[in-house]
Amino acid sequence: MRNRILAGLGVAALATVGIAAPANAISDTSADLYVVHAFPGLTVDVYVNDGAEPALADFEPMDVAGPLDLPAGDYNFKVVAAGGDPTVPEEVAIELDATLAANTSYTAVAHPAEDGTPVLSAFVNDISEIPAGEGKITVRHTAQVGAVDVRSGDAVLIEALANPDEADVLQLPADTYADINVVPTGTDTRAIELGDVALPAGTNIFVHAFGPMEDDTFSAVIFTIDGLGATPAEIPAGEAGLGQQPNTGLIAAGAALLLALAAAAVIVRRQTVGAER
Repeated sequence: MRNRILAGLGVAALATVGIAAPANAISDTSADLYVVHAFPGLTVDVYVNDGAEPALADFEPMDVAGPLDLPAGDYNFKVVAAGGDPTVPEEVAIELDATLAANTSYTAVAHPAEDGTPVLSAFVNDISEIPAGEGKITVRHTAQVGAVDVRSGDAVLIEALANPDEADVLQLPADTYADINVVPTGTDTRAIELGDVALPAGTNIFVHAFGPMEDDTFSAVIFTIDGLGATPAEIPAGEAGLGQQPNTGLIAAGAALLLALAAAAVIVRRQTVGAER
């Protein structure tokens, strides 16, 4: 999977997706916005509030942009094929009017409805504090297919999730979860396989179903927001020597876990959906 962060609305973008998008851009006067391109086969330009130039140009399928730090207020988003004219109604593929509230994080996802119609769905990102030692997984159904189940192996984690809904956020102990896969509800046909997914403490992983692609397979677009964890209880300085020297082993383990998450976020195995879908 190729995830590319673009600059938009005059705001510097992140360097990577899947690694550490801290939830600290919002304020009493601003919101932050991620933009996900989950519509297969169409490179687009995204215009905001009738701007003369696109806020996101040549935005390709499976790209993610953000977080964009925006003043709270009302916005109009228009999506046109790359090079298209947003002032010509016939060239506007998707249009959305939205109000962004201060101190709130959002995702706008361009994707097909179940019938294939292009839509732009807006979601509020859960960036609330996560208890120490836990993480969250947010799954959004943005692929052109009916209801799906999300599983770990054969165990169902999320059942009958329909397009364009978001499942209740999963809050789980930080760990590696084996064989995460997505199947059309009522079948055992794997549409998306994420493999073993590492969930770091204090992180929310956002998963967006993507497809179908030209070969009738499906995938997922993923980004993460970290830095959400509660601070563990403080250990008194000097006790057992822990307050007097850095815990390099713990730091190394944390770095390895973040690298494992990055790998899980960008490696998506594709599985053709059969006639059961």
